Amino acid sequence: MRTVGLTDEVQDYLNRLVPPRDPVLARLEDEAHREDIPIVDTHEGALLYLLVKIAGAKRILELGTATGYSGIWLLRGTNGGSLTTFEVTRERAERARKNFAEAGFGERALVLEENAVTGLEKLDARFDACFIDLLNAFRSEEITQRAAELCLERLDPGGLLMADNALRQGEVLKPKNQQAKNVAFYNDWVAKHPRLESVVIPIRDGLSVARVRD
Repeated sequence: MRTVGLTDEVQDYLNRLVPPRDPVLARLEDEAHREDIPIVDTHEGALLYLLVKIAGAKRILELGTATGYSGIWLLRGTNGGSLTTFEVTRERAERARKNFAEAGFGERALVLEENAVTGLEKLDARFDACFIDLLNAFRSEEITQRAAELCLERLDPGGLLMADNALRQGEVLKPKNQQAKNVAFYNDWVAKHPRLESVVIPIRDGLSVARVRD
């Protein structure tokens, strides 16, 4: 998927500026494109890595593991940190565990095989950054808000709250389906929340980046 508003040629140019991926990430990209598995892709993965690294985040929370592609980028930005990630699909969770191990993160990536909202309600832990990659999967705006609140409750001041698909290929302008309604609701919730300062970066399908105020 290319960034909203960019031609394929410009997107290819941007991707070429990202340093070459190692064999694990390259394989996951090929598998995702071949099997239609949703991943953040190269340029956004590099941005997640940089954001985590700049923030000095060590404890990462992720909602929506898929096969571990974004998780690997996030972990690499932590310089020895850890990742707790939720994936409800067993086959993908198992693939993600194998991919994390192959990337050298087998001991640092905890893949929880359950519904993210239900799991978060039971999770007693603090984090430095959270990446939500499930805005397209939540069944309602109410569930979207609950997930966002649970993530925010577990972030310390200065922590990052990030979410993929913040533009829904432009559908947020006139949201008609549930996925677009979720995204539009989330963007508005983040923008108006008194504890957050935020921006939506128009990369790929949009990345919402918010920082918890000190």
